[in-house]
Amino acid sequence: MNEDLNEAQNSVILSPPGPILVVAGAGTGKTNTIVHKLASLVQSGIDPSSLLLLTFTRRAAKEMLNRASGLHDSRMFSVQGGTFHSFCHQFLRKFSLAVSLGSNFTILDEDDAVSLVGMARDQVVSKQSKVRFPKKETLAEIFSGCFNLQISLEKLLQKDYPMFLGLTKEIQEIKSKFTELKLKHNSLDFDDLLDFTRKILMEEESIREKVGLQYKYILVDEYQDTNRVQAHIACLLASKHQNILVVGDDAQCIYGFRGANVHNMLDFPKIFPKTQIIHLTDNYRSTQPVLDLANAVLAESKENYKKSLVAHSKHIQDKPKHIKFESAEEEATWITDQILELYENHIPLTEIAVLFRAGYISNLLEVKLSAKQIPFRKYGGKRFLDLAHVKDLLSYLRIIDNPKDILSWNRVLLLEKSIGKKYAQVLYKNLETHNFQYEVIENSPTFFLGIPDLAKTSFQNLIQLFKSQNLNLGNSMGIVEAVLSHYFPILEMEYDDFDKRKQDLDSFKILAKSSPHLSDYLANLTLDPTEREDTNAPDSEEDEFLTLSTIHSAKGLEWKYVFTMQVVEGSMPSSRIKTVQDLEEERRLFYVAITRAKQGLFLTSPIFSDKSRLMTVSRFLIDLPNLKDIVDEVIPKPLETSPMKPDTSTENDRFQDIQRYFLN
Repeated sequence: MNEDLNEAQNSVILSPPGPILVVAGAGTGKTNTIVHKLASLVQSGIDPSSLLLLTFTRRAAKEMLNRASGLHDSRMFSVQGGTFHSFCHQFLRKFSLAVSLGSNFTILDEDDAVSLVGMARDQVVSKQSKVRFPKKETLAEIFSGCFNLQISLEKLLQKDYPMFLGLTKEIQEIKSKFTELKLKHNSLDFDDLLDFTRKILMEEESIREKVGLQYKYILVDEYQDTNRVQAHIACLLASKHQNILVVGDDAQCIYGFRGANVHNMLDFPKIFPKTQIIHLTDNYRSTQPVLDLANAVLAESKENYKKSLVAHSKHIQDKPKHIKFESAEEEATWITDQILELYENHIPLTEIAVLFRAGYISNLLEVKLSAKQIPFRKYGGKRFLDLAHVKDLLSYLRIIDNPKDILSWNRVLLLEKSIGKKYAQVLYKNLETHNFQYEVIENSPTFFLGIPDLAKTSFQNLIQLFKSQNLNLGNSMGIVEAVLSHYFPILEMEYDDFDKRKQDLDSFKILAKSSPHLSDYLANLTLDPTEREDTNAPDSEEDEFLTLSTIHSAKGLEWKYVFTMQVVEGSMPSSRIKTVQDLEEERRLFYVAITRAKQGLFLTSPIFSDKSRLMTVSRFLIDLPNLKDIVDEVIPKPLETSPMKPDTSTENDRFQDIQRYFLN
C-alpha cells in the first residue's frame, strides 16, 4: 500500500495480472497511477524490457519513464515506450516481409501523401473533365477517413461529401492507384503503419505469439483517443496472456474526426470478460464548484461510465460564472478587461487561458488583446516540418535512406535550376529504368541522352552526394552536415530570409544526436512532428503570454483561470452536428473545457440576432436542471461608449461617432 496514492490508485497498483480498465476522470492523477504501476511491475520481478507502454506522444512516454525511474531505478528506461505509430514502425522494420515490403520503406508525412494522391488523381481525371472533381487534399482526407473510421468509401461520401457520391467509382479507382503507387515506391503513410501491423498480427500466428512472448504486459494511455485499429492492435498484442491495462476517460473522447471511438472503452469488458474496472474520481486539479458543473454536464450524457468527480482540496471557492452579452464585440472587450484585472491582481498571464470551439472565434478577441498590449500565443498554425526549406532537407535525407522515394526525387530535382521540370521528369524516368542503381547509371551510355550538359553535371553531383552518404547510414549527423553543405547555396538563392532559415536547419544537427541511424532519425521526425521545439518560444523565463487555444488543443492542459468563449448554439455544440453521437462528442468537448480550470471558470455567451443567424445560450447549459445552484449569472458592466448610434442622428452626429470609433 502506497501512502502517496489514494485507495482507487492503490487498487490499480496492487491488481493481479489480467485485463484492467482504469476509468480516470479529468485531473485524477492517471499519469501518476501509470508511473507507480510500471515501478510496481518491475519491483515484482518482471523484466522491464518485456513491458510495452503505448501513448499518443513520445513526450508522454518519456515523462512517465523518467518519473518511474525516480521511484525505482534506471532499469525503467528499458521499458519499451512510445506512440502507436512508432511501435508499428519498429514492428514493420522487423516483419515487413510478411506483407511483401522492403524493410527500408519511406514513411510519408501528410503533405507527401497528398502529393502521391495527386499523382493517382492525374492518372484518372482528365484535364478536359467538365465535372467538378474533389481536389487531391480532399481525396487524401476521404481515404484517411475511410481507414480511421473503418467505413466504406460510399458510406464516408454519404456522411461527409454527398456532393461527390456520383463519382464514387472514379474516387475508388484513384484510391486503388494511390495504394499501388505507395507499394511500387516502397512507401507507407501513417495509416499504413497501423494497417499492415494489424494485418500481420491477425494473419501470422507465429509472429503474434512471438511478440506476445516478447511483451508480457501491455499498458495503454489515453485509451479513449484510440481508433478501432489502434485498439485492435493493443488487444491483439495481449490476446495470449491478457495482461493489458488501459487507462482513459470516456468523457474526454473528443477526437471522433480522427476516428477516436468511445466504444473502445465502453466495450473493453466485452473483449476481455474478466476485466477489472477501477474508477479514479478524486480530482487533484479543480475546485469543487468547477467539478459540480462538470459532473452536471456529464450526467446529461446518454452513454458513459457513470462517475462523479470529487475535489481533493476542500477549500471553498467561487462558482463558475456565466456572462451574456449583446454582441461578440462586447464579449471580447469584457474578456480582455477581466484578463487585465486578473493580471493587476498578480495572476501571471501563463495561468490564464481563453478556449473556444474553433480557431476563427478568437479573431475579434485577438484585436482587443493587441490593442491593450496583452501578449498571447494562439495554438495552431503551420508546423515546423511543413516549412518549405525543412521539407527540402528531408527530401535529400529520404533519398539517401530509400532511393525509390519518388516524391523526394521530384522535389530535389526541381531545386536544381539547371534541371527544371522537363528534364526532372526525364531523369526520374531514367532512374526507374535503371532500378536506381547508381553504379549502373554512371556507366550507362544512354542515361544522359538528350540531357543538357549543365543539367547532367547537377544530376551527377547529386548522385555523388547520395552514393557517398549511402555508405554512412549509421551516422545521421554526418549525413545531415553533408546534405546541408550541398543545400545551403540553393537555400541562399531561393529565399531572401536565408539566415533565419539556415538557423532552422542547423537545429537538425542537434536532433541527430539522439538518433544515429538515418532510418530512425527520419522516422522520429516524421512520426511525431508536433513535438519539435517551438521556434517562437519566449526568449527568457520572464516573458509571459496568455494562452488562446481551441478546446481540442487544450486537452491535457490546465490553467488557474479559464475563459470559454461563445457558449452558444452553433458553436457549442457546433452547427455541423448530424447525429446523436456527434452531439454527445460536443458535450464531452464542453466537459473538457470546464475541467481545464483549476480555480476560476468564466463562460461567455454573446446573444444577438442578425439576418443570417440567431445566437442563443448553449443547450449544454440551459438544459441543466440545477443550473442556478451551480453557476452564477453575472451582468456585465455596460460599455462606456457605444460604437454606433441610431439612424435618427444628424449627419454631424454620425461624423462624431465615426471619429470616436476610429480615434479613441
